[in-house]
Amino acid sequence: MAAKTFTADGRTPLLIDDLVKMPLSERLDTVGHRGYVGGPTPETWFGIGRLQYQFLVSQGLKPHHDFMDVACGSLRLGQFLIPYLDAGRYFGLEGQEDLVKAGLETELAFGLAQTKKPSFGFNYDFDFSFATRFDYAIAQSLFTHLTAEDIAKCFENLRPLAAPTSQFFFTFKSGSDPHPDSPSDPHKGWQYQFDTLRQIARDADWTADLIGDWQHPRNQQMAVARPR
Repeated sequence: MAAKTFTADGRTPLLIDDLVKMPLSERLDTVGHRGYVGGPTPETWFGIGRLQYQFLVSQGLKPHHDFMDVACGSLRLGQFLIPYLDAGRYFGLEGQEDLVKAGLETELAFGLAQTKKPSFGFNYDFDFSFATRFDYAIAQSLFTHLTAEDIAKCFENLRPLAAPTSQFFFTFKSGSDPHPDSPSDPHKGWQYQFDTLRQIARDADWTADLIGDWQHPRNQQMAVARPR
């Protein structure tokens, strides 16, 4: 089987094994803020961002709702949601602050960040203390890069912010291939059976339901968790 490659921003493709050996900050410098989050082409950058936006609106997201973007990255979704939501309603959690900075500087125009006043938290510990509640949340292509322990931490720490009607959408890659023998990593892949994720959610006081195919170009499945 050929080694996986990682292409970004028109640069020469990298072997994924070489990329994951780099510190996170060096990876960002190497592949760019779009490539870092898996959006090196217009189709994957704008296409997957737009897909999330349209999906969330189809699920009832309105401008007055409080929204939590878990692992918001360089604003692939935020570039659509920040203009859509009322001021102060968008919250983004991201471990690498430079990703958000790049998104704010290059993906939002016309002073939208100042007008819409999005809020951000920067940590890998799933510390959501920069927000107080949410109506809708999404973790798109996050659990595909996390150990089960970190997925559990995400569910546990997000739960206190949930109202009885809150919905937390999350994607995952269905499968049972051997997991990487390493901590969570944004450029390594984890697969899970939905029943495994449902039990992790249940242990953190959520009820999870499978939505399934939602036209994701990389065949990630969609699910939703609601407070029990």
